[in-house]
Amino acid sequence: MGDLYFGLLVLAALSAALFGVGRTIGRRVSTRAVNRLSVLTVVLLIAYIGCVWDQTALVRWLPFSNLIVLGNWFPFEAALLGGLASAQSSMPAWRRGLTVTALQLAGIFVVLSPLMGTAPRCGHSWSEGVCLQTTKQTCSAASAATLLQMHGIPATEQEMADLCLTRQGTNWMGLYRGLKKKTAGTEWDVEVFTGSADNLRSLSPAILSVGLSRPAQADPLYQTELGWTPGVRHSVVLLGFVTDLVEIGEPTPDAGHERWTNSDLQELYLGQGMRLVRRAD
Repeated sequence: MGDLYFGLLVLAALSAALFGVGRTIGRRVSTRAVNRLSVLTVVLLIAYIGCVWDQTALVRWLPFSNLIVLGNWFPFEAALLGGLASAQSSMPAWRRGLTVTALQLAGIFVVLSPLMGTAPRCGHSWSEGVCLQTTKQTCSAASAATLLQMHGIPATEQEMADLCLTRQGTNWMGLYRGLKKKTAGTEWDVEVFTGSADNLRSLSPAILSVGLSRPAQADPLYQTELGWTPGVRHSVVLLGFVTDLVEIGEPTPDAGHERWTNSDLQELYLGQGMRLVRRAD
């Protein structure tokens, strides 16, 4: 957890600095200027949520195991807004205090919410080199264990659920953290990729995010016979390709090795995955 604590410390220090900047600016400019700056900050926050937050591009800027903390910039906007509000003498003191407190608490909650709780208790089930999930929430953790074992790094479902911060499920940044922590000090590093299913032949083995994103266009058999639920993400391991078939490590209990058609892959792949690559010298 040391990487997470360090990330929280960095966020706290930068947020305190931005609060000071906002307070200094608020004391030196007019109320109208403060209002305009506040609106601009809110616009930037909306742009961040829409274009940056939870986007895989964050990995290129912050390739660290504590990305799930450092990639959350909501506290920065909240701190700046709080600093601007705290310097407004025209606002009653109780209102200033309430505004600043609410903003800071919101920033703290957004950062800490992915870290709260504990990982589910997992069992230990493998089938021909594929780790099978023993809870409903740990498909990503099980897939991570499979991928690591394929690269000679021993791992268990429970260990990965803990490292990936699995709660009701696993955020992709949590999965990234788990893989980064396990590959530290090895010849392997973690790569996050996006794209279409046509590009996957050169990327195996890899963990894929799969599910039914277009239920209206999909064959009804995916729901009625194969049990896919629209809108629910699932993780599997792409093991490789055999002619026109796709070898999949399916962590669902009693599954293990499966063979999908290319049509299955095209329909189910959600355009995002992770793999291990040789670490640069």
